[in-house]
Amino acid sequence: MLLADPRSIFRFDEHEVVLPLVVVEELDRQKTRMDEVGANARRAIRLLEELGASLDGGMAAPHALPGGGTIRIELNGIRSARLPEVLDASTPDHRILATCLNLDDATGSAVLVTKDAALRIKGAQLGVAVEDYRGDTVQVDESYSGVAEVEVDQDVIDELYDSGKAAIPELEGIINQYLVLRGPGSSSALARVAEAGPDPVAIRIPGARQLFGIETKNTRQCFAADLLLDPDIQAVSLMGMAGTGKTFLSLAAGLEQVIEMGRYRRVSVYRPLIAVGRQEIGFLPGDLTEKLEPWMAAVHDNLYALFGGEGANPRDAVDELFERDVLEMAAVTYLRGRSITNELVIVDEAQN
Repeated sequence: MLLADPRSIFRFDEHEVVLPLVVVEELDRQKTRMDEVGANARRAIRLLEELGASLDGGMAAPHALPGGGTIRIELNGIRSARLPEVLDASTPDHRILATCLNLDDATGSAVLVTKDAALRIKGAQLGVAVEDYRGDTVQVDESYSGVAEVEVDQDVIDELYDSGKAAIPELEGIINQYLVLRGPGSSSALARVAEAGPDPVAIRIPGARQLFGIETKNTRQCFAADLLLDPDIQAVSLMGMAGTGKTFLSLAAGLEQVIEMGRYRRVSVYRPLIAVGRQEIGFLPGDLTEKLEPWMAAVHDNLYALFGGEGANPRDAVDELFERDVLEMAAVTYLRGRSITNELVIVDEAQN
């Protein structure tokens, strides 16, 4: 639970939170990992240390939490007698389970909250109330989408098409939020919030955009293209299902601004090295470029599609981009510490 959300201990409101000491040991084992799990382990350890430092007796006794509950670290409380012989009482998971059994015997109301599905199954079989920790989940349908649909008068639609911008008094949006404006009948327009507050103003967005010879296919791609081509917007985050064109549009917008507009000198593409059933990078043959090839295959596929016109040789065109130093690809690991100027940077699969 703490490895998924270091601040999870603050999300139980008025309830008593009991951490078996073995949980701290597990955090200590995971803290050296160079991924999100390791980072969360280090955050959780620092947080527990800060809580303990404010108490004279440490955290063996209950410590009040802001939500009205308490937290303490259970130092002993391990009763292995109720564990079946098949469960080794010395393993961390089973020590946590034994602690929970002991607390349940003492209070009759202990609940084992864990992200470990196997541990939940074992606990349920032994009669312990178990729950998955859901405080780290995000309701995607409730998150900010960047797009809103608004009903407006025909005058607003007309003004947008006539002058390129219009005041929308009833609008409650934020700057750079995109709008699908619906007027009476079938009239509509695409727009972006340029000024928010008491007197909001929206600017019209074209219904189709061209990027490096390709045309946007739908409304969301139009919005993405508008963001990617705007030099005043320094960071763009694109979220969507696989196959919706996020990487494709980003590469097209980057090459458009480097080759066609001369706005930047290079497109730099970074991707995390997340192995899924593959060998780690150090075990792959070849130099660094050859080692990166399996992880950069998805980027190459998009580049070949961009240059894959009739009679064209996309591989030669892409190779020329690298030779001219117009395009660079590297692992996101090598991004730290770099000073990048006059480049358009794409971080693909940034969620990893």
